[in-house]
Amino acid sequence: MVFEPGDWVWVYLRKDRFPSQRKSKLQPRGDRPFKVLERINDNAYKIDLPGEYGVSSTFNVTHLSSCDVGVLDAHPQTDSS
Repeated sequence: MVFEPGDWVWVYLRKDRFPSQRKSKLQPRGDRPFKVLERINDNAYKIDLPGEYGVSSTFNVTHLSSCDVGVLDAHPQTDSS
């Protein structure tokens, strides 16, 4: 799969790379969609990952999957207040 800058992707949170987010196998393997900042080559991408994760923002394509943000926007979250 090839992504372009501006595309939205899901990042697979591997336990060895994201130990604080994956303390248990029951925790989610993804967090939220992130924007592709740069295509380094067909196998490596720089992702707009917040600093709170404390890891490099460069990912191999095998740890990314496409995300259609149009589907997410079509189902807005409702405010329960």
